[in-house]
Amino acid sequence: MNYFQKGNELYNSQNYKKAIDMYKKAADEKINEASSLYNAAVCLIKLKNYKRAISFLSCAIEKDAQSKYFFNLAYCYSMLKNSQKALIYFNTAWALNHQDKDCEKAINFILNQYKK
Repeated sequence: MNYFQKGNELYNSQNYKKAIDMYKKAADEKINEASSLYNAAVCLIKLKNYKRAISFLSCAIEKDAQSKYFFNLAYCYSMLKNSQKALIYFNTAWALNHQDKDCEKAINFILNQYKK
């Protein structure tokens, strides 16, 4: 069984808890390891479990430092009201992908909050 594909099927049917289990198994077997960790984190974000998502995103970043991984890490920190860390990771994501307009908006939003 391809745990990664099964995780994707479960994710697409919005069965996030079971998808997380499949992605964890895929990561344990080194199947699309960074993507598996990232996808598990996205499921956790959907479930609003931001603290746990942060640990999965951090592990994914250790394997493959992609802009979208940093963006979602920043998003988790912003949802946890940690603007300082959110700003750091949004900036990191934007440094990796200057074309990401959502990143730029998020940075400007946080900076405007500091000005108030």
